Amino acid sequence: MLHKTRFVFIICTFLYILAVCTAVQARDIVPLRNYYPAFTTDLDEYKGKRVYLMNFDNQARDTTVWYYFSPDKQYAYSGNSLIHNYFWYSFEKALISLGMWVSNMDKPDPYAPALWLTLKSVTDARFEVEVKMQKFVYGMFFTKVYAITGEDIKQEERTAANMEKRAYRMTNRLFETILTDPQFKKAYFKASAEMLKSQGQ
Repeated sequence: MLHKTRFVFIICTFLYILAVCTAVQARDIVPLRNYYPAFTTDLDEYKGKRVYLMNFDNQARDTTVWYYFSPDKQYAYSGNSLIHNYFWYSFEKALISLGMWVSNMDKPDPYAPALWLTLKSVTDARFEVEVKMQKFVYGMFFTKVYAITGEDIKQEERTAANMEKRAYRMTNRLFETILTDPQFKKAYFKASAEMLKSQGQ
């Protein structure tokens, strides 16, 4: 058991050092610690609805566990912890800002549609994620890949502060793209109604 623990520690240490070394090659580190939800579309229909936000998964090979980058590797973006945690906590914050009741893995709501994202590709030019939805216990019933691109920015405006703000706009646009997608809405509101009905509400 001690040998196994030591092995896991060594592997984690190696991955951390590798992530740091990769990030150090970037010209600027862009901290992602001040995300604020801001949408351009009316999303009031989600107010009062329930959602179970499951853990997110990072399968994006163009990231490390700690960072994602600009295509030219000039900028490395990092939140307070792992990259998939940045997206999880941002999505939670966004949903709460809409007036939704958000549960998580620590205390799941069995009568709320469950959502999670798989990061497929993440750079500061393009986010590609797979969204999955399931009815708790009943299994998965919706899967779709979403992709959004960042707006062009002039070379002289590519400062760490401007790139940070741009990253938050991309995050907002990703969530807004998901929440306004007719297929997502049809699946979510149908599941929400059915699950509440099964609860007797």
